[in-house]
Amino acid sequence: MLQYWNGPGDCQPNAWRRVYGASKSLLHGLFPATCLLCLDPGQPPALDLCRGCEQDFPHNVPACIRCAMPLPTRGETCGSCLSRRRVFDAAFAPYRYEFPLDVLIHRFKYGGQIAIGRILGTLLARRLAERGQPGVDAILPVPLHAAREATRGYNQAREIAMFAAELIGIPLEDRIVRRSRATVEQTALPAAARRLNLRGAFEIRASSVPLRVAIVDDVLTTGATAEALALALRRAGCRHVEVWAVARAAGSQPVG
Repeated sequence: MLQYWNGPGDCQPNAWRRVYGASKSLLHGLFPATCLLCLDPGQPPALDLCRGCEQDFPHNVPACIRCAMPLPTRGETCGSCLSRRRVFDAAFAPYRYEFPLDVLIHRFKYGGQIAIGRILGTLLARRLAERGQPGVDAILPVPLHAAREATRGYNQAREIAMFAAELIGIPLEDRIVRRSRATVEQTALPAAARRLNLRGAFEIRASSVPLRVAIVDDVLTTGATAEALALALRRAGCRHVEVWAVARAAGSQPVG
């Protein structure tokens, strides 16, 4: 592996979204996959991540069986889940939000590098397949407020969910719920304030919802966003809600 590459910092999300969406099939046919972390050859047929860098990603094992918080012992429940009941039923995050995965996610979320969504969605799908057949009817990406999505150029959760849904063969539902009001960026808030910040932020738009749903996001931190969305889904009739994220961070870490 070579030294990790930070990529262009001035990429325009909307322009890159259009270019990548229109040309990805042609590019994958003409050029071999190249690792976006170290620039070594990627994995065929079209994953821009080499096996060496993938093996460097820190696996989230062991972890809490309810919220996927990293724990020292397998099969345990963390103190937070023991002290209060989660709105969602279970969480799965195959990796920990640590180097070098955190570099990739940060570039994806804030650097406009939408192509990374394919990598993260593929990895999530692979780890889900290893765990066994997911028992859900639909995959639902965490929605962004329209203003924030317009600024960023895409919803990072939807990009991940789109590739994961295709690979594991579960429908993607991204019109069931919307973010009805703009909220303060979660990264700037402590855990308690995150829950207050998201109260009433999600609105169900469909007359009915699937009975078993998996909420998909890039990083799971305190679970405040997932719980607010799960609560809206349950009030609409959803009976089982899981949370799937690529990575799990400790609650004190400044991630979304």
